[in-house]
Amino acid sequence: MAIFSNNNRITFGSFLAYFVMSAVISPLGVVSGPIAEHFAIPLTAANASFTFLTSGVFIGTLIAVFIFDFLGLKKIIIGGISIICLSIYSIYSIDSFLVFKICLLLIGISCGTEMSAAAVVIAKIYDEKMRASMLLLTDSFYSMAGAISTSLAGIFLAWSWHWSSAYVPAFVAAFCIAAIALFSRYPDTARVVPEIESATTKVATRWPLSVHVIGLSMMVYLVGFVTIYSWVPNYSQSFLGLSAEASSEVVSRLFMGMFVGQLIMFFLVLKFSLRALITIYAALATLLTVSLWTVNAAAMLPLAMLGLGLVTGGLFKTVLSYGTTAVEEPSPKMVSYLIFHAGLGTAIAPFVSSMVVERFSMLAVLQFATLCYVLMLALILIACRLRAN
Repeated sequence: MAIFSNNNRITFGSFLAYFVMSAVISPLGVVSGPIAEHFAIPLTAANASFTFLTSGVFIGTLIAVFIFDFLGLKKIIIGGISIICLSIYSIYSIDSFLVFKICLLLIGISCGTEMSAAAVVIAKIYDEKMRASMLLLTDSFYSMAGAISTSLAGIFLAWSWHWSSAYVPAFVAAFCIAAIALFSRYPDTARVVPEIESATTKVATRWPLSVHVIGLSMMVYLVGFVTIYSWVPNYSQSFLGLSAEASSEVVSRLFMGMFVGQLIMFFLVLKFSLRALITIYAALATLLTVSLWTVNAAAMLPLAMLGLGLVTGGLFKTVLSYGTTAVEEPSPKMVSYLIFHAGLGTAIAPFVSSMVVERFSMLAVLQFATLCYVLMLALILIACRLRAN
């Protein structure tokens, strides 16, 4: 049947690659408390340990720039998935905080290459018009995984399961990717990924200034976004008195909203200009982050997170798309350069947010997230102004 065709199988496997990444990182705020209690370490140290995961993703995306020239997609996908599954099992079976951090690093590196491989698959088998639609769907799977994994993490913890059970959805999805890869054919990737030059090289300097400004906006956006779902669960427990299970549902509302928001954005980009969409959505998202640390009723926080998810869904990909429209024919180097900023923001967010909590408070870290969104909005407005001149 056509629905089970080779292209459909590897496309679904590509969607699942984003599901795995989200299923690992999204429960961060839910499991950080149990991790701190289990290893008898400060909560900030438990949260900061996820810098190994986000840094690994950053490293993995850099490795992916070169690895496709030497290894085929099938080998890379199966190899990366094997490392992810073994690392998740090691987190459960080996009771060591050091091993936990090493496993997070390995998972991050593998997820970085897996998501890059997924993007390569989509780029190779779909034309330009369908490619954009498929990339938006990868975001939907990321959000779907965030909603599912955080909800299940809260349920498993309420059942007194080991905190590593939060990674069961990631393990199952990774196993499905391996099964798909074993019985599918993948396109050739000889020289499909170009060499990335440093941001300070002469190639980068020929790009319009708005490209660099958009890159910075993506970086601060990711810092703020990761900070929100990292600390809202602990904030809701400490300041609003929610249980661990209820706090996980709060984060689940964010990703549920993002999933719906991404589907809405899918249709809006066909009707309205990218400049108008990203400006309006960035402004709304900034305002809604304020509600996260101003609500004083536990029942209102899930609604605030749902609203934030609705306006945040699809924002990242539309800002990225707007950045690439600065030139008539954006090069792969430009796209990689923009994604570099996003990877950097994700990598430093756990460490930076933990430092804010350590020095100030969990309330302050949510206010810091708002500051990141304000800066993102300002940079987007500057980029739009530069493009208008």
